[in-house]
This record gives sequence, C-alpha cells and structure tokens, in this order.
Amino acid sequence: MRITILSIGKFENSPQKAVFENYFKRLKWKVELRELELKNAQNMSVAKIKEGEGELILKAWKPSSKLIALDEHGKQFTSLEFAKLFSDMAVNGDSDVTFVIGGSDGLSSEVLQKAAMKISFSKMTFPHLMVRAVLIEQLYRAESIIKGHPYHRE
Repeated sequence: MRITILSIGKFENSPQKAVFENYFKRLKWKVELRELELKNAQNMSVAKIKEGEGELILKAWKPSSKLIALDEHGKQFTSLEFAKLFSDMAVNGDSDVTFVIGGSDGLSSEVLQKAAMKISFSKMTFPHLMVRAVLIEQLYRAESIIKGHPYHRE
C-alpha cells in the first residue's frame, strides 16, 4: 500500500508532530507526507484561500491515486471498518491512495468533487494538524488489524 497525505500547513514544532512521527516510524506501509502552504494568504478572503489551497492540492495529487478527502461531512467508520476499507482496496487493485487534509477553512469544492470518498473522523471539528496525527494512528491501527497484530482491542 502506498499512501500520500497532502496537507495544508506545516508542523514546525507543534506537539502533534511528535505523535505523527511516532506512528509514521511504526508503519510498514509506504507513507509520504507532503505539506502544502499557500503564500501571502494573510490578505486573502476565505474563498480565495480555499481556492488557492485547492489548486495546490490538485497540482500535488496524482490522478492515478485514489483521492480520499478528510471532511467533517464525510462518512464515519469504526477502526475495523477503516481497516476493511484498506483490505478491500488492496483486493480491488487500489494500492495507491492519497488522503487530503484542508486548512483551517476546509477543502475547496473542486477538491471535494474530485474525491472518490469523503471520510470524517468525528462530528466534532479538529485542528488540521491534529487530524494528521489521528490519520496516521488510524493507518497504523488498520495495518495492525489487517496483519492480526494485537495493537487493536475490541
């Protein structure tokens, strides 16, 4: 499984970076984090920021990769269902997946329209850097479930 995470913003020295790196090191699946940043956004409207971030995301995305948007209005999964999603993708030949995490204002409509699937981790809203940490942990958990490792408990 090859997984790309396209995310707006940089970790820099945030506490979420340590959590992300911990699970990133544990994963056997090939995962690449690409941090995207819109230049000179401080004087732009929310609509222009989302549009600009959407353009950055779509330029960085390989259309041959299955695009999954993390969006508060997406489908929610249990950890077992999330792991099954990956098992099913592998069976169907979808071994290249791109997760996209928007900035503070969410994802542009263009990105959401191109997404093959929209996933939500909760009905609550989280900071986008926190979502990265949750995503990488859930990827590790999915890999552990698929391999029969005892990390996940019911």
